[in-house]
Amino acid sequence: MYRQTSSLYQLLVVTTVILVFFQNCGQEGFNASFLAATDLNSSVATIDNGTSLQEALSASTLVSAVLPPLPGKTYFVAPNGVDTNNTSGSIAKPFKTFKNAISRMKAGDTLLIRGGTYTEQLDFQSPVRKTGTASAWIRVAGYQSEKVTIRFADSIEYGYGPIRVRGASAYFLFENLILDGTNGSYSSGWQIRDGNHHFTLRNLEFKNFKTSGLMIKASNIQIINCKIHDSTVDTRQSPPSRRYGIYASFGSNILIEGSEIYNQPGGGIVIYPGPLHNVIVRNNIIHHNNDMKTSANPGIQIWASVLKDVPGSGVIDGTQVYNNVVYSNGVNQPAGSAQGGGIEVTNGGSSNTKIWNNTIYGNRGYGIRLFAGTLGPSKNTVVQNNIVYGNTATQIINNGVNSTIDHNLTTNPLFVNASARNFRLTAASPAVNKGRSISSVKTDITGTARPKSGYFDIGAYESF
Repeated sequence: MYRQTSSLYQLLVVTTVILVFFQNCGQEGFNASFLAATDLNSSVATIDNGTSLQEALSASTLVSAVLPPLPGKTYFVAPNGVDTNNTSGSIAKPFKTFKNAISRMKAGDTLLIRGGTYTEQLDFQSPVRKTGTASAWIRVAGYQSEKVTIRFADSIEYGYGPIRVRGASAYFLFENLILDGTNGSYSSGWQIRDGNHHFTLRNLEFKNFKTSGLMIKASNIQIINCKIHDSTVDTRQSPPSRRYGIYASFGSNILIEGSEIYNQPGGGIVIYPGPLHNVIVRNNIIHHNNDMKTSANPGIQIWASVLKDVPGSGVIDGTQVYNNVVYSNGVNQPAGSAQGGGIEVTNGGSSNTKIWNNTIYGNRGYGIRLFAGTLGPSKNTVVQNNIVYGNTATQIINNGVNSTIDHNLTTNPLFVNASARNFRLTAASPAVNKGRSISSVKTDITGTARPKSGYFDIGAYESF
């Protein structure tokens, strides 16, 4: 009786908070100061019968919903809006163009975009740079549940893409947008760089870009509940260039959480070359990436490397990778190939990496590979509580130094239905209650608290 009452109470609380959130969406101003110190120990992504589902709102979303709005204005843009003789930009009288709305925006303001397909660039850089502050973020969002697609045809090769906000712009929240590179040139979906900091991207979709979906060269960046897929291959180069889902090049305090990355020709998430510190990759689903026979990148790669004229490159420290499901990557690699695979940590500059409670299944190549590259072996890597099974090369290979590898499962984990991509555990699974307690891993990929019955389950799901 208590458990039923508790569940009903939680449902009422969540429902109430969601209603408050959508009510606040249309109010003037938006308080996003919580994003500077968000507790994101909950997850929202899972797999069930082959579909990526958003099972629950993250704790950060619930917190943002109940904070009072800051003084600031809300502007609306709509396909049927009007710019001429319009100084309002209200929901009743929206602007026609992003340019008109952005020209009026200041720190603490909100831009809400009504449903439709737009070919204009969201430009916060020209003619006057826009930026938020620590106490007054700028929020840009699709309005409520309406579908907003930005399909900007950038004529500049390797240009800015659909959103231009590089440089000394900071404290931005972008959410509920689809960025489609179908009409674009050879540019990434988005490059966060050149002095950017404190950006949160939430519930965005990146698709059909001719380079990587997202490039990060900045600090204090959060990528939450995003979907990145179906970039194309640049065939003008020989061999063709790799296209990653997320390419984190340098920075610190970077979070990639609750996202799905698939059909990226060069790999899922690449953390390279550094310097990079305190990168967290958790609660993601990464599958069917790296279909290029010329690419060696796995689902997730931490690769410290020295690049000319890049100070501090070759140092990647303190990366945490946990509660991810990584399956069916390296789809065009030959069986038994060392290329592709699940998770790889490469080179001596990669140190103190933690790989916990991941499910790594059915990849072409190694499951988990600690590799000694041109800078020597990776150092002080911890590999615990992972299911690593059904990969075509060795499940776990350790060429690192001072590695800690224990409490992993490399035999049949008895998933509920792996062929249907349901990687939850059956009651008979040898992964149930066999894991090591890890204080940093408070939940599983669905947000279920760990442990459920005294001991951690191995893998991304806490089932029993």
